[in-house]
Amino acid sequence: MEDQSLHRALKPQDILPDESGLIRCLYESLQHQAGFHDFLAKLTSAVNGCAAQLSFIRKSPRAIEHIWQAGLSDEFLGWYLDNNMIAHDAVTNHAITQQPGLFSAALPLLANGPPGDDYDRWESDQSMLDSAWLVIDVSDTHIVLLTVQRTIAQGAYMPAELAAMDRLVPFIRQTVGLAKTFHQHPSTVQSLSAIAELIPEAAFVLNNRGLLVITNQRGEQLLTRNAGLSVRHQRFSFPSESTQKTFLRSITRASSATAENGITCQETLVINHGSASPLVMTIRPLEHSDLLTGGVLVTVVDADTRAFPDAAAIAEYFSLSPAEAQVCEDLVKGWSLKKIAEQRHKSEATVRSYLKQIFHKTGWARQGQLISTILSALLR
Repeated sequence: MEDQSLHRALKPQDILPDESGLIRCLYESLQHQAGFHDFLAKLTSAVNGCAAQLSFIRKSPRAIEHIWQAGLSDEFLGWYLDNNMIAHDAVTNHAITQQPGLFSAALPLLANGPPGDDYDRWESDQSMLDSAWLVIDVSDTHIVLLTVQRTIAQGAYMPAELAAMDRLVPFIRQTVGLAKTFHQHPSTVQSLSAIAELIPEAAFVLNNRGLLVITNQRGEQLLTRNAGLSVRHQRFSFPSESTQKTFLRSITRASSATAENGITCQETLVINHGSASPLVMTIRPLEHSDLLTGGVLVTVVDADTRAFPDAAAIAEYFSLSPAEAQVCEDLVKGWSLKKIAEQRHKSEATVRSYLKQIFHKTGWARQGQLISTILSALLR
C-alpha cells in the first residue's frame, strides 16, 4: 500500500529558488569528482540553511560510514566524528526507525530538550535551532539520511518550506539510488583493474560512496599478510578506532576536494599497529573520467620496504630548523603531538608552536597534507 505521507498537498508558490538548477546540479553529482558536495551547498543556500549532510549511517553500532557535507569546517567535522555525536543525535535516533518519506523538521523531536549534555553543548556552540531531515533509503543494517541545518538567527522550518523541499524528494531518491550502482559494469571494473595493476604499490580504488571497488594484486597480498588493515563490508577497517575516524575524515575531504592551481591535494596517514612497522597510506582524489565518477585512490607502502626520510634530509629539502625537522620526522613515523612532546622532552605547546611554523613555511594547513608532501619528495 502506498505511503499516504507522500501525498502532502503542494501549492504553486511552494517552489524553491532556481528549482530546475537544483535538480540539474543533483544529477550532475553522478558525474562530479566531489559527488554530492556541490548539490548540498546549493541546497543549503536555497533553503536559507547553514550546513547540510548526506550520510550513510550504520544502525548498530551507530556510526557514520560515509558522508558528503557542505558548510561544516574540518575542525567541527573532526570533533563531531571523534566524539561519536551521531550516537546522541536526536534526528538520527528517530530517523533509523522510519521508512523513506518526505522532509520533516527536527524541532518536534526536541520537545523534551536535547538528549544529553554533549548534544546540548553541540547545539549551543553551533547556534543550531532546527534541521530539515529526509530518510532517503533504508535497509536492515543502514540508513541514508539527508539533513539541512538552520541556526537560531535563520529560524525554524515552516510547513510551506518543507513542502517546497518535498518537490526534490523523487529526484534525490532516484539520484542516490543511481549512485549505488553507477559504474559497476564488469567492463568498467576490468579496465580499472588493469590500470591499478600498473601502480607499483598496493593500490585500492574507492568509489565516491567510500566503497572498495578495485584492489590490485599487491593490495590483495597486503590485506592477506598485514593485521593493520582489513576490509569489512567493502570498507576499510582498522584496529584502532581513532585511525578509523581519521581515515573517514581524510576520504571525506578527498572526495570533496578540487584541484587548485593545477595541484590536487592528497593526504597521508601513518598507520601504526603493535610492534610491526607502520603502513603509509596515501589518499588521492580521483577526477571524473569515462571509467569513474570521482572517488579516491588509496596506495599503501609497508615501512619495511622503504626508507623513511630523517630529520636531516627534511631540514635540507624544506629549509626547516633542526627542531622543526625533528617534529616532521616524528609525524612521518606516525607519532601524535603528545607522543612527540613526551619523547623529545618538550611541552605539547612547544611542539604545536613548531608545527605552526612548519605549516607557515611549507604552505600546508593539515598534518596529512604535510606528511604526504614530505613522503612524496623524500621517500626512497
